[in-house]
Amino acid sequence: MKKLFLIPAMALLVVLGMSFTDLGSQTEVQPEVVASDYVYDNGNWQAIPEQNCTGGNQTCRVQFGTDGPTYELYDEMDLSTKKSQSDGTIIVL
Repeated sequence: MKKLFLIPAMALLVVLGMSFTDLGSQTEVQPEVVASDYVYDNGNWQAIPEQNCTGGNQTCRVQFGTDGPTYELYDEMDLSTKKSQSDGTIIVL
């Protein structure tokens, strides 16, 4: 008699537990990637928005503010992925 009572009770618990699950990955908004370029500052990587470097033989550089320090620009968080630029202009952020 106890076995006949436990089977429906267990099924009820399973149904109750499944009612609280949802498919959150379908409704959640994925964050938009904003930072795609990086500068290396005192041993730390700092993400910045994508910069339009023209390509060439000189390293693309950015400056934070008109009187701020200049940094070399990297495509990824890797010191071997410097972005290049055809002219020597510094991009002011």
